[in-house]
Amino acid sequence: MFVVNLGGEGEVPGALNQQPPWFVVTSSAVNLQYFVRLVGQGKDYLICPNETVALPDGCADVVHTNSVPLDVTTWRGPGVQTSEVRRILKSGGVWINNGQIRWTKP
Repeated sequence: MFVVNLGGEGEVPGALNQQPPWFVVTSSAVNLQYFVRLVGQGKDYLICPNETVALPDGCADVVHTNSVPLDVTTWRGPGVQTSEVRRILKSGGVWINNGQIRWTKP
């Protein structure tokens, strides 16, 4: 099962955790140390823009979004795009937003 966590707060165990490029460029020293420690613990990360997630169509069984702006632009840049969540989910895949099933791909 391939699980992806797009941006937001908190890493999902066993998931590929995506963060946008600004996360590693502009994060505070404390956040950057936390990130380096997580990578050192074997957590997998994908650093790529939210508006074009660097994953193929229909590859994920589950996509998580937790405490992340959706379909809006903040001072840090574009939030996670609903279209990208839908694009990377497999048929029958589930999008879980803040712990609740938001959508199942037909």
